[in-house]
This record gives sequence, structure tokens and C-alpha cells, in this order.
Amino acid sequence: MVAAEPSAVGRLGPYRIVRLSKILDPATEKRRCVVRRYKGETLGVVDYRSEMDLQSHLGTHVEGPYHYRDDLKDIASLGVERFFARGVLMRLNTCSPRALITRADLDAADGGRLREGDVAVLDSPYHHEPFVESPDDLRPQLSRESAEWFLEKKVKSVAFGDGAAIENNPEHCVAVHDILMPHDITFIEVMRNLDLLERDVFLLVFLPLPIQGLDSSPVYVAAVEGVPGF
Repeated sequence: MVAAEPSAVGRLGPYRIVRLSKILDPATEKRRCVVRRYKGETLGVVDYRSEMDLQSHLGTHVEGPYHYRDDLKDIASLGVERFFARGVLMRLNTCSPRALITRADLDAADGGRLREGDVAVLDSPYHHEPFVESPDDLRPQLSRESAEWFLEKKVKSVAFGDGAAIENNPEHCVAVHDILMPHDITFIEVMRNLDLLERDVFLLVFLPLPIQGLDSSPVYVAAVEGVPGF
């Protein structure tokens, strides 16, 4: 029996928590996601366990530098502080449909809020299911120019939901990886529930599986709103 999807919004004392990661359903995932349930035993008592067969780029996932080059860090080699940050929601309202994201677009969306070590969370008015080719896909595209801007800002990660694209322009997709990943700047693809956020700045937690040799990993992403300093 599969449990119903839990609410994406919860509270912990005075803090509001929003789940920004996709719930994975092995029955419907297009990428490899197999969970086999079997009986085990602990101290003579029967219990149940799961065997998982997963792709690293599954659901909402963090892409590490090792995804891009063999000589860069895998997920387990990145410091724990790489997965906790001040998240800044940047609404790309000046972008034209299907346009490359420019410095001017990012300056307008930022408004001077982004600090060194933050995660830039991108969204736009144009939403489309990622990695599905369609003439209706109007999402603005990450570009070489935007990658250079993120590098100058010294962000910790670049994150986006279904309002920004990285895959639609191969030349610029390669350039974004080439510019950012050697500096341990990760990508968080693809977030959900950005529309449920009540604040544009929040504590962002995105925890991967701590397995050596992983280039990327599914992550449970949560925004914690109301934390002092975030």
C-alpha cells in the first residue's frame, strides 16, 4: 500500500517549512526508480527492508562537479556546509519567452539581495515540464552570461523549478557546467512548490545521499521561512 503524498507545508514552532522536492513514485517515474520490498530479520524478529535501484539524476536532484569531469569532487567529497544555505528566490520577470538569461535579467531579479554563499533560486512566468520537448516550452534558458554572473556573485548553488531551463540550448548548457562546476557550484534540478513560498529569502536545506562516487543525488529540499538571519 502506497501512502498518500504528505502536505508540502508544515510548521516547526515559529518556522514555516515548505517542501521543494518532488515526491518520487516508482510506478510513474520515467527515469530508473525501482524499489523492491522484502522481508528481513533483526534479533530473530521479522522486519521489512527495501532494495533500491535508482538513477542519480532522479526527481529533484543536486548535480555535483563529478557529474561534469572525472577530476572534480563527487557528492560525498563536498563539505556538509554546501547543502545548507540562504536561499534567494529570483523571479525572472524581465525575460522574454525562450530567451537566454542575461546579466540585466539577473540584476533585476536579484535587486541586490544575493550574498556570497547563497543559493540563487530561479523562477519565471513561463512554466513547462522539464526535459519534455514541446513548442509550448517558453522557459528562459541559462546562458554563459548568466553563469559568469553567478560565478562573480560566488553563489553556492543555482536552483530552479519549472520556470527556467538548462537543457534547451546545448552550447550554453555546456558553458554553464564548464564555468561553474570547477568551483564546486552545484545545480538543484528541478524544484517543486515554489508558488507555496511566502518569503523570497529563507534557510534552504538540500540533503543528498552520502555515498562515495556519486556524481549527483536525489535530494529532499526544504525551505525554512522565518529563521533569524535568513
